[in-house]
Amino acid sequence: MNELIEQDTIIQTNQNNSESILSLARLSDCIFAFAMALMVIAFDLPQDAKIMTDGDINAFLFSQLKPLGTYAITFVLVGNYWISHSQQLKYLRRTDKNHLWISVVYLMGLFLVPLSNDLVMTFPQNFLVKVWFSLNIAAIGFVCWISWWYATGDRKLVDSDLDDETISSMKIKTLIEPICALISIGIAYINQDLWDYFWVFLFFAYSPLEKSLNKFGVLFR
Repeated sequence: MNELIEQDTIIQTNQNNSESILSLARLSDCIFAFAMALMVIAFDLPQDAKIMTDGDINAFLFSQLKPLGTYAITFVLVGNYWISHSQQLKYLRRTDKNHLWISVVYLMGLFLVPLSNDLVMTFPQNFLVKVWFSLNIAAIGFVCWISWWYATGDRKLVDSDLDDETISSMKIKTLIEPICALISIGIAYINQDLWDYFWVFLFFAYSPLEKSLNKFGVLFR
């Protein structure tokens, strides 16, 4: 009889854990989707659009190339964070109050990204605006790392047999974006135009950089 009660308790606990993780995943997906959608609001049509000539329209379209590039960079950065977050959730077997609060802080920082994106598109030559954007991206990444560090410490929220290689690889992947974001601040201080190209370079260099750093994953264990 006692064994049956214990089994029922374990089953109920597992169901509660699964529901909590599923709820967190749903909330996260909604915030990510909403944040990505909000970034489009930064694009505004001219007030005199109806009386614009073909030449004016062409000039306007060309003027939108740089804001469009900023939007694409921000969208990819947020998309990469969504992938990392989804991968972390895949390994979670349970959650607790501390982890949920860490997730709330993470999503709060994420929801600031549309504002950061709007500021960069509106004031593309302002140094402090670029610093704000970089710090926003860095903060999200570091909180994501804290979330994974907390979940895997003593295998608190993951399977007890989760291998060290997976834990280390996720830590490295999570740290690439925020560290690069901090580096971008120094680049913007030297040359603001290089700041834009740095993010484009990171897009192509991300995968090789991750593979190279994983070779030294033992340093993160």
